[in-house]
Amino acid sequence: MASHQGHTDIVKLLLERDPNVDLCDKEGFTPLIRACISNYISIVQLLIKHKPNIDAQTYDGGNALYFSALNGNLEITQLLLENNADCNICCCSKQSYIDTIKDHPTKTLEEEKQADYVSKKSVDYVFDIEAGCSPLHFACFMGRIDIVSCLLDHNANINMTKEDGTTPLFFACEVGHEDIVRLLLDKGADTQICRLDGKSPLDIATDNGHTSIVMMLTNHTKKEES
Repeated sequence: MASHQGHTDIVKLLLERDPNVDLCDKEGFTPLIRACISNYISIVQLLIKHKPNIDAQTYDGGNALYFSALNGNLEITQLLLENNADCNICCCSKQSYIDTIKDHPTKTLEEEKQADYVSKKSVDYVFDIEAGCSPLHFACFMGRIDIVSCLLDHNANINMTKEDGTTPLFFACEVGHEDIVRLLLDKGADTQICRLDGKSPLDIATDNGHTSIVMMLTNHTKKEES
């Protein structure tokens, strides 16, 4: 509770009394995860000094890096990665993703629209309810190029696929983040990977009317073939 509400002094006192830094609540949330959810970097820094399980996951699969990427908190993301957080752990269902965005106290109108966008998608489409996403997937969807770049600098798997075959590039193409598509292509994202339904990133960009991305992908493919 103290880590979730930003009480650094209380967290410090509690750690002195009970050094079990990974003690989790009934939903599997550790103090580190709670601090990342609430963007309290001072508490994250304090907890890391006590060597927590930095990759600990909640019962529905979320972890510290997942929440920092989802929140777009570059400082916490960098701190976690510098302390060897695994940037390729996949997690989370479609519904928990929606709930996280809608319940966040600082959500923007754009994020609210993104949550509605996700909730309207069929479970057979990109956001399959059982398929896990990596932090890179979420950063690409949220349009956080700074987080995307940071994750790639720490060897995130650029072509990691969900159970339905979706790579991070699909997310950027679907939502229309041109700058992220460009970065992914420059870093070697595979444009030929198709989802289980046979759709390619080019198909997704075309289906969603993102003309600039369609041109970008087409030109990239031509360069690869020449």
